[in-house]
Amino acid sequence: MGGDLASPVWNYRADFDVSRTSNIAVSAYLRTTAAGQDDMGNDLLMARHASDQWYNATAGVSGSFHLKIDFKPIRNEPLTIEAFDLLKVIGKGSFGKVMQVRKKDTQRIYALKTIRKAHIAQRPGEITHILAERTVLALVNNPFIVPLKFSFQNPDKLYLVMSFVNGGELFYHLQREGKFDQNRSRFYAAELLCALEHLHGFNVVYRDLKPENILLDYTGHIALCDFGLCKLNMSETEKTNTFCGTPEYIAPELLESQGYTKTVDWWTLGVLLYEMMVDKTGLPPFYDENVNAMYQRILTDPLNFPPDMPLEAKSVMVGLLQRDPSKRLGANGGEEIKRHPFFHNYIDWNRLLAKKIQPPFKPSVESVLDVANFDPDFTNEEAQDSVVTDSALSETVQDQFRGFTYNPANEHLSESVSYPSAI
Repeated sequence: MGGDLASPVWNYRADFDVSRTSNIAVSAYLRTTAAGQDDMGNDLLMARHASDQWYNATAGVSGSFHLKIDFKPIRNEPLTIEAFDLLKVIGKGSFGKVMQVRKKDTQRIYALKTIRKAHIAQRPGEITHILAERTVLALVNNPFIVPLKFSFQNPDKLYLVMSFVNGGELFYHLQREGKFDQNRSRFYAAELLCALEHLHGFNVVYRDLKPENILLDYTGHIALCDFGLCKLNMSETEKTNTFCGTPEYIAPELLESQGYTKTVDWWTLGVLLYEMMVDKTGLPPFYDENVNAMYQRILTDPLNFPPDMPLEAKSVMVGLLQRDPSKRLGANGGEEIKRHPFFHNYIDWNRLLAKKIQPPFKPSVESVLDVANFDPDFTNEEAQDSVVTDSALSETVQDQFRGFTYNPANEHLSESVSYPSAI
């Protein structure tokens, strides 16, 4: 901005958090004026290991510029709720709430999920669920899964800090529009397929795919969230018998109590694709107000399609909604689904994973602080970390939460170690 080469006044400074091993890519552009309009012009630099040095401009441009990156490890400094400004309530559940927060030192915006220990300790299996969610979030690294940034606790509560995704739930957009066209449905299904395949690669079964658990980011890409029903340590042939999930999306093998594998996730992907593409006011294929009648329909009813349903779309849904899990599309892995003509003829998977395919819909989002796509019943509520009284938990119960705090140094998820840091 000013000064001279010996003591420059810097034009821009950015602070952000690094909570796991990361690559930092810096792009520099020469701003030019063409036809009376500002244009970012040519890419001058792609620096992957920059630290503190001068760079000569490229692309036929003379001159140089200075780039400096500082990394400050923060160790043995436990995170607390006091490290955040609480901005807005954006969701509530039976065990706590989710708030939009700003981390005070870096000014980064996150979503903070608070969970009362006493509430989950009273229900069998819920401690296992929340620890599974924390484990899965720390494990995964996929562009279509909401990443965990930090987790910490105090004697009364658990806190999960995740990326703030503010394009709204897929459920909200589907309810508003009734159904999506084929290209938009295929795009969302393809990104979800990548997310589920990534989870399966860690032997994790998701088990709760539904529009309410799928967020859109501000550019229109998918962000899968809510991992409370995940099942860990599920190898290719491993079966589990836990009856869980949302009734409309339950796979037949759960209802028949025969045990089930990872292929339950492909059934729910088929249900979701049907829900997005068939104009029935956004209802799943076997929906009935009577839950028992719906279960019977899941087991026996034929799939009905409107006459104008494209053949490839119909074929992929029939494959995913095959009642025999051994014959279901995806029984031999996600690649099998990717090869189906519905996807194979239209999706470049490498470009999709790199987020280089333009989303067919961009949510209305003004800024990183925008909460317009969340329910006003939540956002109008005062954001505060409620005080818990008389919830003294036994040492035995507290011991069960010992592994909850996210310290990347102890995760053993990669070859190198990283720490929650400010840059």
